[in-house]
Amino acid sequence: MSDVTQIQFFLGANAAGGFVSLYDRWVDQRKLQAFYCLKGGAGCGKSTLMTQVAQAALAEGYGVEYILCSGDPDSLDGIYIPGKGAAVVDGTSPHVMDPTYVGATGHYVDLGAGYDRKALFAQRQEIVAAVQAYRSYYPQAYRAIAGAVEARRRGTTPLHTEETLQKTEKRAMALLTKTLKSPGAVPGKEQRRFLGGPTCQGWLLLEKTVLVLCERGYVIQDDGGLAGILLEHLRKGFLAGGCDVIACPCPEEPARLEHLLVPQLSLAFVTGPWQQSHGYRTIRTESLVEKEAWQEGRSFLRLSDRVAEELLAEGMGHLAQAKACHDVLEELYHPHVDFSVAQAATERITAEILALPDRKSGDFLASSPILC
Repeated sequence: MSDVTQIQFFLGANAAGGFVSLYDRWVDQRKLQAFYCLKGGAGCGKSTLMTQVAQAALAEGYGVEYILCSGDPDSLDGIYIPGKGAAVVDGTSPHVMDPTYVGATGHYVDLGAGYDRKALFAQRQEIVAAVQAYRSYYPQAYRAIAGAVEARRRGTTPLHTEETLQKTEKRAMALLTKTLKSPGAVPGKEQRRFLGGPTCQGWLLLEKTVLVLCERGYVIQDDGGLAGILLEHLRKGFLAGGCDVIACPCPEEPARLEHLLVPQLSLAFVTGPWQQSHGYRTIRTESLVEKEAWQEGRSFLRLSDRVAEELLAEGMGHLAQAKACHDVLEELYHPHVDFSVAQAATERITAEILALPDRKSGDFLASSPILC
């Protein structure tokens, strides 16, 4: 697998408060030459279409950013081809999207036209039951994830004394001084992506994306629950210093940062656990906690961590059950889909995108040697 196929992110997350979307912050449609919005239900070929269009672009030497589905990481929700200023997205629930400039640069693609409506109508009771079944598991998953977030918060908040917060800010300033050698005169730009999170396959972190974009950096072992605070100081510092950043919120608690990538410096700050790679050093937030607060709070912190882990595992179990029900739904649809409709759309979209003039996108991700 080439490096360009490993630039993967999520734009949706299964969070404590329900599904959270960053799709509205993904691409600037004003700067695109083509934006294709796929419409259609289960099993009509949306992910397959995007996979084939991406493969055609890669074969022609263009980089691709892959957006994975938070409900099924083996499936695609979007692709972005910066060198052509083109994007294709699954615009259906829960991340409903629409073209802004319909007919000019934005285009609807109805893959539901391939359904045998008469045959599916005959199976309507089974389809309704399957939809209701898979949707029923998500509220249960969100409640468990919310419990995990609250358990973790209760364990770490007592550690965050004024002295600890000051030490965290001081550590961030020291890291900025060490890594930001030549600050720019113009503030940097920010993009937001999820880099993993709780899924039906367990808790995922897209490590290959980090390693392709950033050859060096720091892994944060966050026993003190200070990674979000540290990363927020770093985010502001790099932006003020003229560096473009990819800020990655915590999927379970999106108001808090979990990772920060600075591709132009090939530098990353990643909250563990992960398989630490050569070139990455470790930051232990436990060392920033005031000694007395740590001694008083560590036993309760360990208990809170165990509770959080159990609740998070429960939540991911519900997500796995939802995926199993969705698989049943797709099995109901597949025999009654004319996939030639999706194939014709694939060929047309591929030809249209590859015929577009090459361009430098306003999206700073396009400046990456991997994506340009």
